[in-house]
Amino acid sequence: MLIRLAGVIGLFVAAGFGDALAQSTQDLKPLGRLIEVSGRKLHLHCTGAGGPTVVLVAGGEAFAIDWALVQPLIAEKTRVCAYDRAGLGWSDAGPADETVEQTVEDLHALLRAADEKGAFVLVGASIGGIFIRAYQRVFPDEVAALVFSNSSNRVAIPAPGGRGGLLWDLTEEILRSAFPPPASAKGAAPTKIGAPFDKLPPNLQKARLWFDVRLWEKYEPTKEGPETMLSWRKEFLREFEETDAKEYPLGQLPVVVLSDGPAATESDRRSRSGAAARLNFLSSNSVHITAAGSGHEIHLTHPDRVVNAVMQVVVAVRNHVPLNAR
Repeated sequence: MLIRLAGVIGLFVAAGFGDALAQSTQDLKPLGRLIEVSGRKLHLHCTGAGGPTVVLVAGGEAFAIDWALVQPLIAEKTRVCAYDRAGLGWSDAGPADETVEQTVEDLHALLRAADEKGAFVLVGASIGGIFIRAYQRVFPDEVAALVFSNSSNRVAIPAPGGRGGLLWDLTEEILRSAFPPPASAKGAAPTKIGAPFDKLPPNLQKARLWFDVRLWEKYEPTKEGPETMLSWRKEFLREFEETDAKEYPLGQLPVVVLSDGPAATESDRRSRSGAAARLNFLSSNSVHITAAGSGHEIHLTHPDRVVNAVMQVVVAVRNHVPLNAR
C-alpha cells in the first residue's frame, strides 16, 4: 500500500517532464461531475440505473478512474458511482485530506449534493475499507451493505530509533515522532504507468500518470503532520474494540469480504497482527470470497471477481434475502 503521508514513498519527475505531461493532458476532462461541497469541488462519476446504488471507494493515492474495468459492468445491472476523495484525481483538496473524519463527511455531503439516493452498497478497496466501515457507523441508515476488496491488513510506518511498526501498535507519541519525514522522503518516481495500472485504457493511463505527477508536485515532506495517520490509527483501534466486544457488531448487515487469501479463523480474529481478519466477523450475514492469485488490486487484475462480489450483495439487498439464500 502506498502511504506518502507517512513519508514511506515519494515521486520524482525528470526536468521538463511535468510540463510536457501537463500539455498532453489538457484534454483530459473529468469523467463525471464536479460538485461543490463545503466550498470545494469534488469529482463524482455515476452511471447506470436501478437500485441499490453502489458507491466505489478507492484505496490510498488511488482514483475514480481505477474502477474503470469494474464500473461499466456493474452499471449494466444497477446504478454505480465512483469518486475522487479530496486532493486526489479531479477533486479539490480540503483542510484534512485522507483523515477518516473528513472523508466520511465529504462523501456524505457529496452524495446528498448530487441527489444520489441511498441506502448504498459501499465498496472499499485497500484503505478504503476503513472509510466505508466508518461511514456505516456514522450514517447507518444510509448503508445497505458493505463490500471489502483486499481492505488494508497491515499499515506500518517508520519512526525514529527503530520504534516504527504497525500503526495500531504505536503510541500517539511514537507516531507523532515520525513527523515530519525528511526532505529525502520525496524520493524517486515513475515516468510511466506500471502494473497493474497498465490494464487501464490508454487514455486513463495518461490521466493516472498526470494525477501522480501532480501529487508529487504538491508533496512537501518537511511540512507533513501526523493527523492522517492518527486518524487511521484511531479508526483501526475502534474496529478492533468492536469485534473484541461483540461477535457480530453489524448484526445481519450484508457484508462481503473479497481478498486474495482465505477466510480468517477465530484465532486470526483475536490477533492484532493484521486488520483484515476482523472483517469476516462483522456480520452474521457475511460471505468471504477468495480471489487467489489476484494481487492487491483485484479490481484491476480480476475485475470480474469484484463485479460478481458486488452483484451478490446487490441481488440480496434488492430481494431482501440473506447473502447465502440468493
